[in-house]
Amino acid sequence: MFLCVCKGIKESDVQKLGQAGMTCPKALACTLGIDDEDNCCGRCINNIDDFVNLATSELIQLRSSVEV
Repeated sequence: MFLCVCKGIKESDVQKLGQAGMTCPKALACTLGIDDEDNCCGRCINNIDDFVNLATSELIQLRSSVEV
């Protein structure tokens, strides 16, 4: 599923970043390019909490599967 049409960011992109341990809002925004005011519509940055939640849940899921 696409989370950002203008940047072509998919849910799986954010999940991969979460698996790599990236859950900081600023780091996610920078890495995904949604903090670029000149080349992004800006809707995604308003929903950065959703990106953080997705990345964090992916990281938690990965860690729990490794601990088993």
